[in-house]
Amino acid sequence: MRIFQWSQAHAVHVTEVDDEHRHLFDLCADLQNTLMAGAPLPDVQRIVDDLVFHAAEHFSHEERQMREAGYSLYGWHQRRHHAARSKLILLDRRVRRGDREAALEILDFLGGWLADHIRLADRMLGAYLRNRQRELAARAS
Repeated sequence: MRIFQWSQAHAVHVTEVDDEHRHLFDLCADLQNTLMAGAPLPDVQRIVDDLVFHAAEHFSHEERQMREAGYSLYGWHQRRHHAARSKLILLDRRVRRGDREAALEILDFLGGWLADHIRLADRMLGAYLRNRQRELAARAS
């Protein structure tokens, strides 16, 4: 069983992004605990709804940051988000039809995807955004 706990090892060193990642990890932990407790499906669905919503919001926020910063890898990064959104939507639909197993699949999927995506795509983006901020600050002074 995965342990969903954000740590500094997941940091991309962009405060807003790290806060959003931390929230996604917390929601995954809540879902895992709810499933392990054998909670009724409406409780599971509520957390799945929150998780799908916050994941979509986070992806949109990162995509806005990339567009505003002129990030050259926007298309590649956005396609990673699109694939994750699509998978989450399909699994969410199954949970809505009463399939508790789909909630476990969400955890399995996000457990790997979050770690891999943060480790590569989001750290690259974080480095770009931090460097861009330094460049803008240097120009302003």
